[in-house]
Amino acid sequence: MSICLNADVRRIFQLLTVPEYVEAWASLPGNDAETSVAASRSANDYRLDFCSAGDLKASISGTFLVCRQRKMLFTWLNLGISPGVSIVDIRLRGNFGSSILELHHADIASAAEYFWQMTVWRASFEKLVQLVKNSPVALDAVQ
Repeated sequence: MSICLNADVRRIFQLLTVPEYVEAWASLPGNDAETSVAASRSANDYRLDFCSAGDLKASISGTFLVCRQRKMLFTWLNLGISPGVSIVDIRLRGNFGSSILELHHADIASAAEYFWQMTVWRASFEKLVQLVKNSPVALDAVQ
């Protein structure tokens, strides 16, 4: 899967790796306004908890194996649903105002999980595109 984002690679990298930004775009299929995402990161480990009406709907965790500005490779475990760990490879190509995000999600255990993952990525990337489109240009200007 690939998408075009109207942002530079550095900005997209932050959106993909900083928990506060991940909370703004990570999404489950059929999310409603009451669904919230709690993202956390400790060193190379990360976790995403999706809650609705006080109930945990899904939890995803993993470890960054590579975390560079143009390449992220990390494990993905859908706790409670997936029987095993899959691998996500994200590449960012481009510069300045427009970049391509390429996603490869491999080692998915079943067809049902594959289709679920695809809907998760599509829903999330739709929100990511809107976030980039509607955010100020200098998202990372304050350091």
